[in-house]
Amino acid sequence: MTESNHSASSKLVRDVVALGRKYSKTGFPNPNREGCPSRSSLRAMAYRDRHVTLEDLPGSHVVSCSPCFQEYVHFRRLSVLLRGIQITAASLVVLAVVFVTARFVWNHTGRNGEPSLSQKPRARPQPPVATNPPPLPSAPIPITVDLASFSPTRGDDAKGDSGNTVRLPQKSLRVNFLLPLGMEPGEYAVRLKDSTGTVVAEKLAVGQMNDGITSVEVDIDLAGASRGSFTLMIRPPGLSWRRFPVVVE
Repeated sequence: MTESNHSASSKLVRDVVALGRKYSKTGFPNPNREGCPSRSSLRAMAYRDRHVTLEDLPGSHVVSCSPCFQEYVHFRRLSVLLRGIQITAASLVVLAVVFVTARFVWNHTGRNGEPSLSQKPRARPQPPVATNPPPLPSAPIPITVDLASFSPTRGDDAKGDSGNTVRLPQKSLRVNFLLPLGMEPGEYAVRLKDSTGTVVAEKLAVGQMNDGITSVEVDIDLAGASRGSFTLMIRPPGLSWRRFPVVVE
């Protein structure tokens, strides 16, 4: 098939498609398939077979027969799909050849010059540096403070006997306060203030009676407190605060 025939064939096919899209798809029914070409002719036309001459192409029939046109469109779609697969496969082959070539050049350069990545010695993992763990917080020191020697007082501003003073060490403490006589079991509020009136500790504790003496146990951290005079305040359930002098030393 000459070049002029091939160009004319391609132009005819394009004209067929353009005209068929507008009219031939459903405009020319031919249920009996009269005068229709063979499926091989339609396939050759759709696949642009170079061995088929211009005279062999059933172009004039296809544009006037809707069944043949639809069959031609079906073959043409298959041709385009097959062409795309072939192009993709060829691209993959080219990429594979480039990759293998680049890998060969890389390995060859590594053997003749610098060592390749696979030949470089691996750095040995360094053992972890031992670090000292942070010190665990020390447990509170349990102590017992007997407040029974303080005289009973009344009122918010009432204080115990000035001759008695509670002495506490400058540490983290778990203090068991033995309360003065007459204090009943229940929920107690415990507060510790420094000489400026700043609250250093404030706790709620349940007073429990044992052998006729009510006691409350609270944790008070005095490790960071300054030394000097403090005021211990204890409020019985439903009553006013009781105050006791304290010295942290």
